[in-house]
Amino acid sequence: MTYSEHPKIIILGIDGLDYLLVKKWQLKNIMQKTYCKMDLSDYKIIVTPPIWGSMLTGKIDYEIMKTWEKTAKIVGFKRGIEQNRLAKLGIKLTPFLTSRVGKGLLKILENMSKNPFEATANYINVKKEKNIFQFFEKPWNNGVPGYGRVDSNPLKRQLHLQAIGGEEKPFVNYIIKDYKNDKTQLLSALNKQEHDLIFWYTSITDSLGHIYISRPLTLMQYYLEINEIVGKVKDKYPSSIIYIISDHGMERVGLGRWGMHSNYAFFSSSTGEIISKPYELYDLVLKHKNI
Repeated sequence: MTYSEHPKIIILGIDGLDYLLVKKWQLKNIMQKTYCKMDLSDYKIIVTPPIWGSMLTGKIDYEIMKTWEKTAKIVGFKRGIEQNRLAKLGIKLTPFLTSRVGKGLLKILENMSKNPFEATANYINVKKEKNIFQFFEKPWNNGVPGYGRVDSNPLKRQLHLQAIGGEEKPFVNYIIKDYKNDKTQLLSALNKQEHDLIFWYTSITDSLGHIYISRPLTLMQYYLEINEIVGKVKDKYPSSIIYIISDHGMERVGLGRWGMHSNYAFFSSSTGEIISKPYELYDLVLKHKNI
């Protein structure tokens, strides 16, 4: 394969990017030539690693989904009425969980069993699943959940719990620092002009969506940041095929302050193509691999 001046395909994976908010705020760079709301009804559990993993493999791994089922029942990742009921219960328990005794109990429980974020963070490589990166000569990624990225480590979970309890600043600072590192890696990979496929992932809109969904003006600044970086990528690499995709959106839990995963996701393309399910990204990318 002869490399062109620009990456052939650039995929910007934005965890938690919400279709309704992108549309409401008319974020033209993110919307691209065409955009759509993707349906997640094929996914029994709406949670990060299995959905991103399905994009890379073109299929839903139901064995991995089972790893999440017990956790989903507790934290409210399951779809439907049960989600809001469990989320509300979790919020009511927050004062206890953020107390000294509660934190100690959570630590004991975590040590007793494998956390599913860690257990499923690299399942594609562990199971030697066929994935889109194998079809390109020089692909690049900064770690995708299911393909080496641990989206939630113990420190992040602790800071998130503190944020729900009212101490938001440490969590927000952690997320912004993590995003800046992701952004630096993306710009470095793009500047090398040697990769035929680039798959970039960031979790900023998911992480901050959980605590800012009821404060749209605060959340908007991070969407504007994503819109800006997309604009820079498009201006610098107008010949590349660019896909923007999320694993789910965010919705408010009843009348509460906190956000939970919605049952739809976002997709846009620079080519005018659309897909209706996240796992359809696999075939879409492979369609262009020899162009």
